[in-house]
Parts: sequence; structure tokens; C-alpha cells
Amino acid sequence: MTIFSSLPTHSVSRSSLCSPFVAAMIAVVAISAVDNQSASADTPIRLKRSQPVQRTAWSPARVDADASAVGNANSGSLIRQVGFLEDYGACGPVCDCGECSGGYIAEPACGMEYEVSCGMEPVCGAESLGGPCGCDACSGVGMGGCDGYDSACEIDCFPLFLPILRIDWNRFEFFFGSQAYHNPMNDPTTGAGTEADSGSFGFHQGFNEGRNLRPWLGADLSAQFGLRATQSNLHGEDFTGETRNQIFLTGGLFRRVDYGLQYGVVLDYLNEDWYYQADLLQLRGEISWKMSACHNFGFHWMAGVSDDSVVTSVTNEAGAAFAGAETIEATNQYRAFYRRLFGNTGEWTSYIGGTDDEHFILGSDIDVPLKSCFSMQVSSTYFSPGDEGALVDHVSEGWNLGISVVYRPGANHPASRYRRPMFDVADNGSFFVFR
Repeated sequence: MTIFSSLPTHSVSRSSLCSPFVAAMIAVVAISAVDNQSASADTPIRLKRSQPVQRTAWSPARVDADASAVGNANSGSLIRQVGFLEDYGACGPVCDCGECSGGYIAEPACGMEYEVSCGMEPVCGAESLGGPCGCDACSGVGMGGCDGYDSACEIDCFPLFLPILRIDWNRFEFFFGSQAYHNPMNDPTTGAGTEADSGSFGFHQGFNEGRNLRPWLGADLSAQFGLRATQSNLHGEDFTGETRNQIFLTGGLFRRVDYGLQYGVVLDYLNEDWYYQADLLQLRGEISWKMSACHNFGFHWMAGVSDDSVVTSVTNEAGAAFAGAETIEATNQYRAFYRRLFGNTGEWTSYIGGTDDEHFILGSDIDVPLKSCFSMQVSSTYFSPGDEGALVDHVSEGWNLGISVVYRPGANHPASRYRRPMFDVADNGSFFVFR
């Protein structure tokens, strides 16, 4: 009687009870109801959560949506049109997990989301794990580098020449591209009162590496080291048949922050082999204030450390060889800049300044994430000749334009947040040679 009392009386008629099949079905339903009642007394009912809607991949069509489709939406609507900097170009990673309601990565697609310029989102759903790292973005052992501060959180390295050397490729960025530039060494003296006139175009390739120094120094500092090799004037010039080869080396210390004071200093070395051979050094530094996750402004400076007296060997218009001598050095530069950040590695920097040789400097750099770990880097710098009268204007004038494809294996790694190199490897824009 207890079993059947839980069933609705109107759902059972005398004629249906006479059927063996219906009677069997009623018995099964009744037994299930008893089991459910007894189970609910001991354990909570578990409801399956609905899975989040699959995200739509970014595409130009998504950003350039027809405005008419949302033109009639009111201000309180959930639908609105967005632009590049609001969506893909947001200051932080392009992630949408929002706020997690549970700990221990309990929410599906929240805290473990993986996307371009985003990676695993350690700041959402993983804070409660605890651990020895003691940092704000990755507090679980093995959860991705602890912002690069604790070696106990680092991911496995890729072995090279087992078992002698292991390299963490996530610390590196590799680049290649082309460049065009001009400085006074493009216009050598070819005789009494005569000068040649040329520009340089060619290709470059190299790497830049950053690493965390906290385990060794106990301070929030990182170090970087990089190399850039250039090959220009591949078929020589009117005054020389030599190819212009350059090697730039950059190494130093820096400190990246989320907000506040940010600074760094590096030493640049240039070895140049053309119609002369030279070795030069300069110091380069940055001090800036990061106002938010988006905006940064500050000051760049470059100071020549050494000069070099070189012997030149060129051919004049008549085909006669001419040997000369020049003293060259790195120009001291002073630049005020503003930087707009978007994504993990994307940024745009514009600057204005001058030099000790009375040049006026104007330029900009942009690093645009493309897909996964790839980005495109474009830099341009112009040195307008001043009133310094030792050289004519077209000789004193300088410029540099570079386009590079950059591959960062660790672009999505949380540790790159602070240890990614602050300075690009020197080039003919940041290391301007003057005579």
C-alpha cells in the first residue's frame, strides 16, 4: 500500500490494472520512486551542468560585422559592435572565462581555456590550489611557471644533445625579415671633395632570450641576451664590391611590472664589415611608468661607450682606389615614448626625441600577434639632420625600416608575462652610427 500511495490515483484505472504489462510497468516505476526517495535522504541530487556555447573563432568578418544588424539595439542590450582593440586587441589576453564560481578549476571552460595569445588561464579557477610559488597568477605546482618566478613551477625543457644540455625554448623568440637603412657611412669620401651616395637593403635573422633571476638574486629582475645578423648591399655599391655584414649583440637586465615603475638597461655591441671594419659599444636604457594594463609611457636613452678609428678602402668614379680614415661612434639618443599594449605580446610604441648631433628623431614600432606563437614586427625610425655643419644634410640624414616575422614558442606560457625581453636586439635604428 505504501508503494502505490506515492503514485497519482488518477493515473491508474481498473481496466489497466488487469493488464499484466501495465502492472509490471507500475511496479518498476514504484520501485524507482522508492529508490530515489531513499537516495535523496543520503546524498544530494546531482544535476548535469549545461556546457558553454562553443566560441566563434576570430575572423575579420566577426570584427567587421554589419552595423545595421545591431543598429537598433538599445543601450541595455547584450549585443553590441566591437572593434579590434576592444576584442582581439584587448590589453590583456583575449580570454572570456569571466569569473569562476567554483574553486579547483570546477567550472568547464574556465581556468583551463587555451587560445591564441591566451594559453591556460591560471588566474581564473586555479588560485585556490596553493603551493610554493607565492605569486599572483600561478599558485599551483606545475601550473605554468609562476609568472617565471619559481623554478619549481617551470614546465619541462626540450633536451638538446642528451643528456648534456637542456634548453627551455619557452624563453626564446626567433625572428627573421628584411630591413632598409641609411647612415653617414653609406656616403663615404672617395677623394678630395667627392663623396658617394647609397642606401642599404638586405635581410636579417636572430634570436632574443629572457630568463628570470629571482631564484639566484632574490629580486624581481630578469636578464636578456640576443643576437641579430644582417646582410645588406648583397651586390656591392659603386664604390665597393663588398657585401655589408653586421652582427648586433644585446644583453642586460630589466624588470617588468603589471603597474608602476618599469626599468632596464642593456649593453649593445656592433661588429661591422664592409669597406671598413669597426667594433662599437653603446648603453641603452628604459625607465617608464605603467599606468594600467593598456598604457605605458616613459623615456629611452642610448649612450655611446666607445668610438673606433677605421681605415676605409673605396673606389672613386674614375675607378681609382682611395684609402681614407674615419672616426665613428654610436650617437647618443634621447627619446620620450608612449606605448599601447594589447594581447600577451602585442604592443605599439611611438616616440619623439633628439641626439647630441642635433638630429630630430621620430619613429614607431608595432608588434602584432598573428596566430598561435607568431607575430609580425614593424619598426621605423627617422633621423632628421640638424644644424651640425660637418656633413651635408643628405649625408647626415638617417633612417631605418625593418619588417620581421617573430616566433615565440612560449608566447602562451604564463612565465613570459615578466621574463619576456624588454628590449629588442639592437638594429640600425636603435644603434645609429655617425662619423
